[in-house]
Amino acid sequence: MHFTADAIATILHAPRANVEAHWPLVVEALASLQILDPAVEVAAIASIGTGSYLFAPEKEAGTDAYFRRMYEFDRSLGNLEPGDGPRYCGRGFVPLLGRSEYARFGKLVGTDLLEQPELALDPAVAARILAYDFMLKGVPKAAAEDDWVKVRRLVHGDLSGWKRFNGILIPLLKLLP
Repeated sequence: MHFTADAIATILHAPRANVEAHWPLVVEALASLQILDPAVEVAAIASIGTGSYLFAPEKEAGTDAYFRRMYEFDRSLGNLEPGDGPRYCGRGFVPLLGRSEYARFGKLVGTDLLEQPELALDPAVAARILAYDFMLKGVPKAAAEDDWVKVRRLVHGDLSGWKRFNGILIPLLKLLP
């Protein structure tokens, strides 16, 4: 680990206890896929910190009515059945979204996320999901090339949240040797 819980908590203004509890799980998950290096750590911290001020897996904010309106029967997400919108809303460090992603990542992490989608909020499961997401999307390569705009796009799909991501990124990069 190149970053201490104290440094991460200070940069993110996140609860130190959450960082102490969750950061080792993220490091372990990245290491298990052999993608752990300083640049990937930066990408993980900035991505988690952009999505969560608590440095914890979170459920997307919204009501069931909102999730039905946004995601119900959205074929691009694999949501084909009544209730799929609320059932497979965004959850995690890097939120899963839709039946297809819950099925895919559930197989990868060895957890039945289709039957128990709330398990994506378990910090150990969320850390493994983040690691697989990074590996599958090519985040380690983009991070190694210092292409942080690409990292943000790969992780989030667009540049929304860029200001916060970049505000986390700069102090993290200054801590690297």
